[in-house]
Amino acid sequence: MVGEAENAGTSPVSASIQRLLDAIGGETLSAVEIMERLNMTHRPTFRKNYLNPALNAGVIEMTIPDKPNSRNQKYRRK
Repeated sequence: MVGEAENAGTSPVSASIQRLLDAIGGETLSAVEIMERLNMTHRPTFRKNYLNPALNAGVIEMTIPDKPNSRNQKYRRK
């Protein structure tokens, strides 16, 4: 199937999560910075369709896990 070789040996991720991972790359970014890279402006849609699924799948992590609503919160790949 298309895209299988790309994720061979890893758990399959949805297209939206893959876009998020590509946008983050090897950097540590804020939600706003990630949204800019994805050309998104509506934060609730971004959180629902990209950020929360990626966090739940365990493919990204917060830099300040005890304070998920911190204005200094950033995200990075695991």
